[in-house]
Amino acid sequence: MVKNLQPLEIATAMRQDLFEIAAFLDDCWRTAYREIVSSDYLDSMSADARYERLLTRFEETPADFLIIRDASILVGVAVFGKSNTDGYPDDGEISAIYLRHDYTGKGHGHVLFAKAEAVLAERGHAYFVLDVLSENTRAIDFYHKHGYQSVSERSIRLGEKDYPLTVFRKKNCLVADNELGKDRTLVDMT
Repeated sequence: MVKNLQPLEIATAMRQDLFEIAAFLDDCWRTAYREIVSSDYLDSMSADARYERLLTRFEETPADFLIIRDASILVGVAVFGKSNTDGYPDDGEISAIYLRHDYTGKGHGHVLFAKAEAVLAERGHAYFVLDVLSENTRAIDFYHKHGYQSVSERSIRLGEKDYPLTVFRKKNCLVADNELGKDRTLVDMT
């Protein structure tokens, strides 16, 4: 799919990675959403607060965090697990996938995304769900390339303003369809 892609290390995050991940996600938000989300909200984000939220989630399910490093530099993060999206309690959810801006467009996001989906497939989720700020057209294009379809809309309050979110969903193509009587097998994504 991607030519000349240099392999980067994808690993399950460790507890000691969480503060770095929190700061990384805040930086990614400030870059990705500067034209979408109010600067007051983006400026108010705190890596300390995000770290506390990530730590709580990590203590519940540490395998829900994947990172990509180029040598020692953190260049990508995926956060995923059992769905928290209303109406889709049995789905696997990808709640965050971010790359450093200078690593986008090189296929690394596709590899990280596929790995997160593969882990969710191994856990037996028949569908994957995610949501995205409706004005984030770059992310929406990325999700469409991965076979996701818009299924609903909702909103999220960030600071003092509500922002529209689009919920996307797709059938897990990595697991054979049990309803058709086929064996439940996984495609090796490694």
